[in-house]
Amino acid sequence: MAFWGDYHTHTVHSHGKGTIEENVVAAINRGLKEVAITDHGFKHLLYNVKRSKWDVIRAEAEGVRKKYPQINIYLGLETNMNSGGGNIDIIDSDMDKLDLVVCGYHRFVASKSVGDIMRFHIPNLWLDMWGKSTKKRIVKNTDAYIKAIERYDIDIISHMNYGACVDCVELAKVCAHYGTLIELNGKRVNIPDRDLELIAMTDAEFICDSDAHSVDKVGDMSLGKSVIDRLSLPLSKVANWERIPSFRSRRKKQEKGQTV
Repeated sequence: MAFWGDYHTHTVHSHGKGTIEENVVAAINRGLKEVAITDHGFKHLLYNVKRSKWDVIRAEAEGVRKKYPQINIYLGLETNMNSGGGNIDIIDSDMDKLDLVVCGYHRFVASKSVGDIMRFHIPNLWLDMWGKSTKKRIVKNTDAYIKAIERYDIDIISHMNYGACVDCVELAKVCAHYGTLIELNGKRVNIPDRDLELIAMTDAEFICDSDAHSVDKVGDMSLGKSVIDRLSLPLSKVANWERIPSFRSRRKKQEKGQTV
């Protein structure tokens, strides 16, 4: 019994230490059937993938696919929330070039507007520094995520409740409706235990990922698995446990008749 894929890993193209090939080889050695390369999105101020280099990265990934046909390799992005209105740092034309869309809140992301700096990023940064939030801020953050999920074909919400507190259960219900998966992150799980138990009672599904920033962490979902075991969450609710996930963005492309 095992996880079949790791869908959140980073490389030297953003904030990771390994190459695409090194991450793929690590995934093969872990016995995975699939692995995703999901470097930080275009608007991160410190660790972003440069849009001008995206075609080069795609060509590199395609070369690795040909070299290691025994494993399915996804090339996606861990996109960034960059406005309180639910914007993330991709444009519509990017979707055809992405195999997977992961989305999360991060600090030091270029905002969509000055207003978003003042009303979205600074309040979250300030409250996170003090280790607290407010009911009003939670409502606003939850609304921002909901708008993003409605607007974009987001496959995975990464490290929910990290950096920008949300109503996890209400957000999970929206994820369930649209088919967006909720990540149990390999570095941090910020969702409270009671919320995890309540989410497991909805139609939402979890996914365990490593969020590996070094090659040795690729495929390491031990933190997520420990949370599952401790809370007795049903493994049937974990999209990559002994099965291949059905990703929202790929389903949409198939509906449009696009090759995936």
